[in-house]
Amino acid sequence: MATIPTKKTLSMPLRDKSSTKVVIKYPDADIILRSSDSSDFRLQKLFITKSSSPLNGRIQAASSLSDANSGKPLPVVHLSEGSRILYSLLTFVLPLSPALPSTLEETMELLSVAQKYEMSHVLVHIRGSVALKNPPLINKTNALRVYSLAQKYGLRRETVQAARITLKPTLTIENLQDRLSLDLIPGDHLHELWKYHQRVQANLVKNVNEFVGSGACTALKGVGCVNISSFKIPKWIEEYIVSMASTPSMFDFTEFQSALARHASGTSNTTGGRGCSFCANLPGEKIDEYWMTLSTFVHKNMEIVSIALMNHVI
Repeated sequence: MATIPTKKTLSMPLRDKSSTKVVIKYPDADIILRSSDSSDFRLQKLFITKSSSPLNGRIQAASSLSDANSGKPLPVVHLSEGSRILYSLLTFVLPLSPALPSTLEETMELLSVAQKYEMSHVLVHIRGSVALKNPPLINKTNALRVYSLAQKYGLRRETVQAARITLKPTLTIENLQDRLSLDLIPGDHLHELWKYHQRVQANLVKNVNEFVGSGACTALKGVGCVNISSFKIPKWIEEYIVSMASTPSMFDFTEFQSALARHASGTSNTTGGRGCSFCANLPGEKIDEYWMTLSTFVHKNMEIVSIALMNHVI
């Protein structure tokens, strides 16, 4: 049975007679994948043909022009990807240790290449490895950049993930200029992101009154609070929910805890200047229960808009 070269071999590329760099040299190779920067990956075609229908077609076409068994050179498939991206992709195809690229841009390109070649199982594997990164690949500091790259490469799942994270700060021209040069996001992509924010907000506002008056708020009942709303829940929670619906960037556990602290200390307008000892002594389990109830409501409404974004109907 064929074996994979050692990691040392893979990290020290070989040179063939024409000085072409050989990144992977698989025993009993019967196909060469050649990158755009003239690096060769000598492989057994079975690995590739089982992973990708588009590449299978190109391999079959190349094989028809060359017969390795008659002493002719191995068939070559010329690819538009560079050697770094192609190597990373192949680590998720061959029995090698998966190797994600070191930069955000290359990771997004890797996902797009797996999608381009219809490698569904490989795409799942790559996304699984990305999900294990710490800190997360997509976060508040780079969400706009990821959104722009995801739009560029047609990665709808990453587009939605990044769009959700951009809800944390309020979307304005000013904070966009602070965090990302506007010329990095095409106007149509920026407009789509703005519409996403608007629809999430509209959806929350439309459903918030039904939510606070529904049975879903049973967990929020707080008969010991000094100020109960008409819906029989603490007034500070109701005010937080209404404010959060109008400004989704307030949907943050720290903001929620701050609203609780202001109410408990008597510095909010829900207590008339006096503290609320009941809410001040809420056990952690009850606070977590409150937050999970709110999270379920918010995520349900976000999901409706996210599906629209995934399906290009925003």
